[in-house]
Amino acid sequence: MSPGLKIRAARAEDAAFVALLIYLSMDSLADHLFNQEPGSMQALLEKLVARNAGRFGYKHAFVAEVDGQKAGLLVAVQGVDLNRLALATIPHLIAVLGLTRAIGIIWRTVKLPGEREAENDELYISNIGVLPSMQGQSLGSQLLAYAEGLALEHRLMKCSLIVGWHNTDARRLYERVGYRVVETVKDEKEDHGYYRMVKAL
Repeated sequence: MSPGLKIRAARAEDAAFVALLIYLSMDSLADHLFNQEPGSMQALLEKLVARNAGRFGYKHAFVAEVDGQKAGLLVAVQGVDLNRLALATIPHLIAVLGLTRAIGIIWRTVKLPGEREAENDELYISNIGVLPSMQGQSLGSQLLAYAEGLALEHRLMKCSLIVGWHNTDARRLYERVGYRVVETVKDEKEDHGYYRMVKAL
């Protein structure tokens, strides 16, 4: 790890930062799923993170700090837990958005292309991101290495993630550290197509 870099478990008081980095890492997909204006999207995510809402819960997040300043985020879960966490998110969506809007989110999620995001024997990197002002310091690579350590702690021998077709910089980073494309998921509109990538540890 670089000097001055610390990666720690996220806390409830990190909700605003975690929400911002989740939003940045999801790109336009967040706005599509939640059908929100960009400005209100972060506020919504912050509420979900603070509530520890299933997949959006801070308990699955890790914050990278450089010299005490928050700089990056990793959200990682065991593949076997994905369905349980997705279901656990629903009551929080209803509480924050109301039933009608929550149903809309669930419907748009179900209609996304592809099937499973991860297999049961993988550690799934749901979100990874670095503040734009902190990029270029290998923080992304170090967060990926941290995820590998988490996988091994859980006796998992693979890490996986998905990356949008158009995010070529991120895909190159993942390939450079050993991830390989195992599935290409096409989207009729080509807005939300992605590559599923896996690294054997």
